[in-house]
Amino acid sequence: MSMINKIKKLTSLIFLIILSQSLLTACNPSNIQEAEHAGDEQKTKDILQNAGLNVDSVDDAVLKAEKAAQSGKMDLAQLYYIKAYDLEPTNVRVLQKMADLYTDLKKYDLAEVSLKLILQQQSGDIKATEQYGLLLIKQKKYPDAEKHLAQVVAKQQSWSAYNGLGIIATLQGDYLKAESFFKKADSISPNSPELLNNIGFALYSADKLTEAAPYYLKALQINPGFKKAVYNYALLQARLSNYEQAHSAFAKVSSPAEANNNTGYIAMMNGDYAEANTYLQEAINISPKFYKKANDNLKRLETLEQQ
Repeated sequence: MSMINKIKKLTSLIFLIILSQSLLTACNPSNIQEAEHAGDEQKTKDILQNAGLNVDSVDDAVLKAEKAAQSGKMDLAQLYYIKAYDLEPTNVRVLQKMADLYTDLKKYDLAEVSLKLILQQQSGDIKATEQYGLLLIKQKKYPDAEKHLAQVVAKQQSWSAYNGLGIIATLQGDYLKAESFFKKADSISPNSPELLNNIGFALYSADKLTEAAPYYLKALQINPGFKKAVYNYALLQARLSNYEQAHSAFAKVSSPAEANNNTGYIAMMNGDYAEANTYLQEAINISPKFYKKANDNLKRLETLEQQ
């Protein structure tokens, strides 16, 4: 089967996946599916035209897709992009726009198909390779993601590719490697709260607690409302037995009962049973009926104290 025929086959697959979800009420999905299954291009064209999806060219389809997306009509935008793709299946610009839209919509399987088709035509496309690698992380396909992102950084310095590699290393439990990747990313794109938080978390996970603190603080200096960094900083302070600071930070991103329970739980893990009891009891006092976690943790604490 030729490359164009393969692409045509995948085009039909994308049509069926999307239209089977009844994305456009003006169009009868069952009729479209029958036309696609039968390979009746004229019937498919007629149905699309009747639904108001007639286009003059690829550029016209892309323009209408962009306008639909800007108006929040994402279902319609997808259909116009598919029409553009059907008219010119090897058009990389169309494939890239489809990949971007599907990624934004979190339709990662369809974004993956679009990016694969780009890379079949342009295997050295750095943008598509990086986007594909980052997409694979979202799909939890870490070995393939690592391979593609490594190809990117071998050719150019990319903070997002290094950040992706750092995330993979973190998930694999290699925190020193993750720290190295995140710091490379930070050297390319400094003062990013997300990267600073990632460096801090890698250091925290490697038990480099005092080294982690400045990165969290810098992230919060740049973006005081960054919840991930606030929560991670709270965890760090609790691990360092700075329970008042930990509780204060937890309280910014969670309910009072949760803030007390979290602080008490880590104090219990630290072996500071008196502090643990204080915070867990307070969690129960705040929410005695609904806060089961604190009760469970308090029972665990009593067992530890007895032992």
